[in-house]
Amino acid sequence: MIREAGSRELKYDDVAERANVGVSTIEDIFDSRSQLIAEAQMANYFSMVEPHHLVLSRVESAVDDQDQPAFWVAIEENLDMAWSSGQMGEKWGVMNMLHDVWGDPFSQRHFCDLLDIQFERWIEVIEGAQRLGWIDSDVDAKAVTAIIWSASIGQVIMSGSTVLDVPTQSVRDFYLRIVRGKSQPAPRPGE
Repeated sequence: MIREAGSRELKYDDVAERANVGVSTIEDIFDSRSQLIAEAQMANYFSMVEPHHLVLSRVESAVDDQDQPAFWVAIEENLDMAWSSGQMGEKWGVMNMLHDVWGDPFSQRHFCDLLDIQFERWIEVIEGAQRLGWIDSDVDAKAVTAIIWSASIGQVIMSGSTVLDVPTQSVRDFYLRIVRGKSQPAPRPGE
C-alpha cells in the first residue's frame, strides 16, 4: 500500500481492510502507526536491495574460491547497481523510505542491526581480497565499505544536478582505482 500511495495517508482501517482482519488485530501487532509504517518500509527496502545481497553472495564466493575475475565482475556489478539506483523511478523514494524507518526507534535500531550484518560481510570480503592481494593492503576496509553503501544515496542526492552529472562508469572506475591501488593495474578497456 505504501508503494502504491506513499506512507503519509496510510490508515489502520485501510491496512485492516486490505489484510482482511480487524483494526484491533493491526493495533495488537504494531505499537503505533509509525511502527507499522517503519516495518513496512524496512520490508520494502530489503526487497529493493535484494539484488545487491545476491551480488554480495557472489563476491563472497569469489573470495572463498580465490576466483579473482569473478570477484571484480561482481564488485563492478554492485557498484553499477548502487550508483544507478538513484536514477531509477522516484528518486526520493529511498530517502522517504529511510525517513519512515527512522520514525520508529525500535524499527530504526532493528534496521541498523540488519545493516550492520551487511556491513560486516562487506568488510570481511574486502579484508579477504586484501589477504589475497587483490586489493591494496593500505586501503581501509571500513572506508571502502562505507563508499560502496554511500554511492546509492549519493546518487539520489545528485540525480538531476547539472554540476555533478557523473556517469556510472566514471564512478565505478574511480572506485576501482582506489581499491586496487598498488596491488593491481587498472583493467584495460574491454577486460
